Amino acid sequence: MASLIYRVLDEHVIHGLADNLAIEDERGTMSYAELLHESASVAGAFTNIGIVAGTGVQLDVPQGRELVVAVLALARLGAVPHGDAELRLVGVPPVLHTPDTEVTWDLLIHAGRMDPAQAPATDPKGYEALMREAYPDIFQALEAGETVT
Repeated sequence: MASLIYRVLDEHVIHGLADNLAIEDERGTMSYAELLHESASVAGAFTNIGIVAGTGVQLDVPQGRELVVAVLALARLGAVPHGDAELRLVGVPPVLHTPDTEVTWDLLIHAGRMDPAQAPATDPKGYEALMREAYPDIFQALEAGETVT
C-alpha cells in the first residue's frame, strides 16, 4: 500500500484535485497543490537539518495551517511527533529549535524549496496508525478530499 502522505495529498493532486481547497482559515485558503508544495518544502528543509524517518519532533504549534503543513512534512519523512523530543517546532509563526540553532518558518519554507522532499513509497510498520491517532482530523479530512478548517 502507498504511504499515508501519498494517499492523502500527492494522489489528490495527481488525480485532478490540485485546485480544490485543502485548508480554509481566517487568513484565507490553500489548495491541495499549494499544501503539497509547502509541506514538501518544509520536509526538504527538515531533511537538511537532519530530520529523517523515526526522528522525534515536538510540535507545539496551535491548530491552523502551520500545524497541518508541519504534520504533513513529518509524514513525508516518516518523522514522529513526540512531546519530549529534543527538536521542537514552537509558536506562530513556528520556529524550529534544535540543540545548535533556531530556524524560522519562513526560512524552512524557502530553504526547502530548493530540494523538496518526495513522498515515500511506503510507511514504516505502525507509522500510519500513529499519525492517524495523533492527528485524526487532518488525515480524515484530507484523505476524503475535504477541507481542513
